[in-house]
Amino acid sequence: MNRKYCLKKSKEIEKLIKARRSVGDHYYTVYYEFKEDALPQVAVSVSKKIKTAVAKNYEKRVIREILRPVLSLLAGTKVLVVAKQAAREIRFAEKKERLLKLIKRINKEKK
Repeated sequence: MNRKYCLKKSKEIEKLIKARRSVGDHYYTVYYEFKEDALPQVAVSVSKKIKTAVAKNYEKRVIREILRPVLSLLAGTKVLVVAKQAAREIRFAEKKERLLKLIKRINKEKK
C-alpha cells in the first residue's frame, strides 16, 4: 500500500477509536471517520491474542492486499481495521468477502 494512504500517528488512531463509529463482525472490527480530503487513510491492527509476530504480520499483509484494489471506495475516509483472533481460521476468499461487506456498510452510511 502506498505510503500516502497509511494512517501512522497514534493520536489519529486513538481519535478514530474514541469517535466510536465502527462496523464489525466475528472476525473484524472497522473503525472509521469521514474527512474532507479525497485520499483515504488506512491503518491495520491485529489482536494481541494472535501470539507470534509471523502470524500477526501475515494477517496485516493479507488485509492490506484486500484493501489495495478498493481504496477508491474509501475516498474521504480514515479507516482502522482490527483483525480478531478468529480471522486466522478463515481462508483468504472469506476474509476478502467479509472485509468488502464491512466497507460497503461504511459506504452506505457515507451517502
